[in-house]
Amino acid sequence: FAAFLVEERARELASRIHVGGENARVVTTSRDGTTVFRVVLGPFLTREEADRAGRESRQSYWVFEGEL
Repeated sequence: FAAFLVEERARELASRIHVGGENARVVTTSRDGTTVFRVVLGPFLTREEADRAGRESRQSYWVFEGEL
């Protein structure tokens, strides 16, 4: 759904995203030495499932394919 440099902002957004009994979560990664906090939901078996969940969330989203 989003990527933030501030963990608090990521957690606040994640707390608002609930789809089909699942809650979004924050995944911490590093990009060029900078910590990035990603708000994610899934994984999903197909892109269609991921798109459906994104639409149901009523949030802006993108589908990330691959490992986090």
